[in-house]
Amino acid sequence: MRKLICAAVAASVLVASCTSASDESAEGLGRQDTSAVGSAGSAADDDAGAAEPGPPDDETADAEPDPDETAGAASASATTTTTTEPFFPGTEDGRPFLELNLLEKIDEFLELPNTAFAANVAGEMGLSGDQRWVAWVMDIMRTGGSRNVSDTSMGALERLTGIESSGDFNTDYVRYGSWYRSHGVDPGEGYEVFKQELYAYLDFRFGDMLAQVTDRVTLGAIQFGGVRRGGIPELNNPERLTPAEADFMTDDELVLGFVIGGEAGAYPVRFLARHELANDIVGGMPVALGYCTLCLTALMFDRRLPDGSEITFQTSGLLMDSNKIMIDNETESLWNHLSGTAFAGPLAGTKLEQYPVATVRWADWLADHPDTFTLDTPPPTYFAEMPERPPIAYDYTPDAAYRSYYSSEDLWFPTFETPDVFELKEEVVTIDRNGLALALGLAELEDMGPFVYVLGGEPLVIVPNRGGARVYSAADVAEVPAAAWRHGAPVEVAPGGVLHDELRVNGVDGRNRVDLRLPRIVSSQSFWFAWYGLHPDTEIWPPVAQN
Repeated sequence: MRKLICAAVAASVLVASCTSASDESAEGLGRQDTSAVGSAGSAADDDAGAAEPGPPDDETADAEPDPDETAGAASASATTTTTTEPFFPGTEDGRPFLELNLLEKIDEFLELPNTAFAANVAGEMGLSGDQRWVAWVMDIMRTGGSRNVSDTSMGALERLTGIESSGDFNTDYVRYGSWYRSHGVDPGEGYEVFKQELYAYLDFRFGDMLAQVTDRVTLGAIQFGGVRRGGIPELNNPERLTPAEADFMTDDELVLGFVIGGEAGAYPVRFLARHELANDIVGGMPVALGYCTLCLTALMFDRRLPDGSEITFQTSGLLMDSNKIMIDNETESLWNHLSGTAFAGPLAGTKLEQYPVATVRWADWLADHPDTFTLDTPPPTYFAEMPERPPIAYDYTPDAAYRSYYSSEDLWFPTFETPDVFELKEEVVTIDRNGLALALGLAELEDMGPFVYVLGGEPLVIVPNRGGARVYSAADVAEVPAAAWRHGAPVEVAPGGVLHDELRVNGVDGRNRVDLRLPRIVSSQSFWFAWYGLHPDTEIWPPVAQN
């Protein structure tokens, strides 16, 4: 059995190897960077912990260190003399580490994880020229702990991919990770054990989670998101308010609106941007709203399984393609947030039903749904099992969460290489229907009135609103001939006819003035990179000009 060893070595050990499994302080207040060895603390940046994944530099890390985590390293520092030669801890059988072959070095690294071993292993992988090692080096780079590890990893990845290193950790982490994702190189035999044991040092539960992933290429794409399991605390049956009671809400702030079982509700985006998950009961239905801050996507799922049982969700602490991976508490299955499908664990292959969600201004939602409920400001999160740990209290000011991420064009985590039809973080309205996918540029929709888009022969009516769009199906409408629903035709909506569940239409293309009621279908919104990663064959609107 592998041993968790807190060795007093000149090179610091991986951050979690000297941390008890119950210590959640590295989670901070969101996506706190825990890759910097000896510096994982509870301090938050202006994004309340939504820190970028690097660089892992124990000399420049600005997070406040946990005294328990740094005590061993501090003691080692006081007794270590300066040397020009790198110090390598001894192996269990006394053989010099540098005389081992690569596979033996990997084994020793997992037995005693430290930055000296990590840098040497990554460097040797790079010198091999074998691209199977790309995923391995990415994992070392993400978890590995020091400037030396990151620099060596970047050099190794430059050799393996042929892509010149920028010298910047965050840029290269995304660049090389996206190369791996797009090329789909099999990491080869032994990778499963390596990944499981390495990630178990970050959170002992990660090992069991990753053991469920049967495809090695998929396993290589999974990245540590910066928090342990449950590190971003979900909202469970959150407290509700009437609109009159919610006097802190502003007219222009965005909410995530829904009507389920005849009950209207609106979750303020500023709350979900901090908690990312809400398990709730709406209209008598067990539901979960997942909000991926990195891909800017809100989806409302039915928590009932085909056998009638119910599940609840937590943040897993893992990401894939810069997209949230959820875990259910009942079966420990892993779920792709964007697709609502379990991809690992006992429920693998299960797809959850969805309800439509509108991203809309609070004033607009309230005008259409005066009987809506909204949420009370969530209380601080306390940790009963760790009474010594300070509670988490977020800044819920509108637009405060992930401010630096949204103001930059850069990603924080790898994804598929994405065509520049839109900017990586450009918002698109998305439809996944009958095996076909569509992405509509939100910026272009803002200047549009309701219009027809024919997707795979099915006429859809797109109704833009400030902040998003609703989509309704015009299929099987006997009162209007099929030819009337021509692609791009304008649609005349009846006064007050844009409802959450249906659309009342007076006319199509200036003709056929009859009263129609069209049912709403599920659509969503996301950043372009996230949608393309899941739907590379998507249709695009506005159409891309052909040269």
